[in-house]
Amino acid sequence: SLMLRNQANTFNQCIEVPFDAMMSRTATRVLPAGRLSVAHAATFGLAAGLGGTALLAASSNVLAAGLAAANIALYAGVYTPLKRVSIWNTWVGAVVGALPPVIGYVAATGAVDATALLLGGVLTSWQMPHFMALSYNLRADYTRAGYKMMAL
Repeated sequence: SLMLRNQANTFNQCIEVPFDAMMSRTATRVLPAGRLSVAHAATFGLAAGLGGTALLAASSNVLAAGLAAANIALYAGVYTPLKRVSIWNTWVGAVVGALPPVIGYVAATGAVDATALLLGGVLTSWQMPHFMALSYNLRADYTRAGYKMMAL
């Protein structure tokens, strides 16, 4: 799961380089600061994701690996671009943030059952107030970068 998290975060940061450069909280990250190329970061992210997905499938089950790969696609392919388009990104981000423990549960049990859905629902509910507080405190940075966050 660490490798998959690395892929998701790396792809997110590759996509957001120009916007991260506008925010005081993220301007010193290695990509916006120019200390690492986007190509090198993307190569690392791809290797981490492919390796992590294969390792998760081999060590637990294909269902958990598929959910993890889908969560990366949701994070990097939907949530990240949506942040500059609509406040709905917050809802997508809540699901993305709630899925890793669900994926762990599925890796251990091999099933998406009522417990997995309850775990996901509770964690999705927690994500909203957590992010609202974070985005409110960072609203100047988010506004400067053109993000459409719910708390702005």
